[in-house]
Amino acid sequence: MRFAQVLNDKAHWIFEADEKPEFAPNIILVDITSKPDVQEGWDFNSETGEFTAPIIPEPIPVEPQPTLEEMQAQTLLNTEMLLLQKEIGL
Repeated sequence: MRFAQVLNDKAHWIFEADEKPEFAPNIILVDITSKPDVQEGWDFNSETGEFTAPIIPEPIPVEPQPTLEEMQAQTLLNTEMLLLQKEIGL
């Protein structure tokens, strides 16, 4: 037989045993012998008794940070713009 320990509504530990072991009453074991696709980390719905693969969200794209050379070039442009504005009296 195959069992899954459920912890925080997830399949926490999957193991095989000849019969369902007796653990402390707060340890939830579910027989998954007929569900060979269930894996650790899958979500468990206690109302239906079903396991589902977790939905992993797409990572949020991160804007690349400017390189040191790009920051230096921008600083130079800003400095030149400030000097130009000062020269023309703005």
